[in-house]
Amino acid sequence: MNIQAQKYFKQSENQWAQANSMKWLGAIYYIEARDKEASEMISEAQWLFEEIGNEQGVTECLIRLGDIYLEQDRYDEAIGMISNAQKQFQNFGDQLQAAHCLESLGKIYRMQGKYDEATEMILNAQNQLEEVGYKNGIAHCLRSLGDIYMDQTQYDEAVDMFSNAQMQYQQIGSIVQVACSMRWLGEIYYMQDREKEASEMFSEAQQLFQQIGNELGVAECVKKLGDIYVMQDRYDEAIGMISNAQKQFQNFGTQLQAAHCLESLGKIYRTQGKYDEATEMILKAQNQFEEVGYKEGVAHCLRTLGNIYKDQAQYDEAVDMFSNAQMQYQNTGSIVEVARCHEYLGTTYRLQGQYEKAKEAFTEALELFKEFPGEKLKIGWTLLEFGRVLLDLKNFVEARSKYEEAKDIFNSHGQLGNIRLTRDVKLSSTPVIYKRTRQLLRPSSSTYYLKDGDIGVTQVVSLEKERKTKILGSKTSRC
Repeated sequence: MNIQAQKYFKQSENQWAQANSMKWLGAIYYIEARDKEASEMISEAQWLFEEIGNEQGVTECLIRLGDIYLEQDRYDEAIGMISNAQKQFQNFGDQLQAAHCLESLGKIYRMQGKYDEATEMILNAQNQLEEVGYKNGIAHCLRSLGDIYMDQTQYDEAVDMFSNAQMQYQQIGSIVQVACSMRWLGEIYYMQDREKEASEMFSEAQQLFQQIGNELGVAECVKKLGDIYVMQDRYDEAIGMISNAQKQFQNFGTQLQAAHCLESLGKIYRTQGKYDEATEMILKAQNQFEEVGYKEGVAHCLRTLGNIYKDQAQYDEAVDMFSNAQMQYQNTGSIVEVARCHEYLGTTYRLQGQYEKAKEAFTEALELFKEFPGEKLKIGWTLLEFGRVLLDLKNFVEARSKYEEAKDIFNSHGQLGNIRLTRDVKLSSTPVIYKRTRQLLRPSSSTYYLKDGDIGVTQVVSLEKERKTKILGSKTSRC
């Protein structure tokens, strides 16, 4: 219809209608992810609008071009386009559109990790939306602020924002957004190891998604409920839940989400010691991540394969996997994950008796982690692992120092009571040193869990969780 209209308008020399037709055709290309055609069509429309002096049309084209640049991760160009459009809308007195531009700028700054600028833009947008009384937009801003706090692990503040957004959506009757807000609250509770609240939120969100026929939203909630079962060591139930979600995602064509399910299943099988099944799932996940171009997911799989090899004392293969994962994370700029790979390499080197390499790896991990104040718990676990190297070397003074640092971090985060002793490595060659080390780490209120034959300190389940800040190439439940 648009192409026929375009031909007609060309013949009638109606430039405004021609430009408008091209703008909408570009919008269709954009929805179809045909960025090149979309960019060409919208640029031509912009030129025509300029020819006839239609500034509103020019500004709308700038917004759409900014969206295309954003999809291509060309953030600086997107910021330029959308900032220009925002000024134009402000000049026209179109406060609502100007506020939407500010909101978009805030989201871009968040993607760049510029959280102060992101917060400023979103708050400015929220103020303008309050002035024009656009409640839906206000709720979106609250949710965006929640995302910003979540990225910075400021979970209490994030809970406040998502809860306020949920109330706003409830007032305007936006059920899908109420469900999405509940799902995000569930995510935060999950990250805080508040399993009961997380389970309640995901279950309520699942019911709402079912009411409105959003099967993809239902599948996302089922996946998260499966993750909670993992935290509770209810592995068979977790496998059932996550397998169900994986099939649903595959049916919907959401390959990225399906790959995450396969990755989760692989981790569960690893926990159960079913290494063949674990390897099969992780390799399938890795292939799917490669197909959709999600490099961070590929790196996660390499790291998990490293852990599978390490569990089976195949240390050379584990080192190869951790090293490959580290390079992948380096390429994607995921410095925290680079640090974690250094930690895993340090542990593997220790198991090989390569203590100098282990010390170098742990030192590098700590240096990288210190650049991220929100990663104190990871620093604590790295200090524990470093202490074990020193303990193996009978350097008890330095080992005690590392353990004391770790203990202070866990105490400050209320995590010391959650330490699980499950790694299949020995903390020490003598029961006396092991006993004294436990006494060093454990306050009277602590609880420890031992697997048969294991004497070691491992990370809390929450530190094994992966969180994406951006989903590439995947449909979502529009949350």
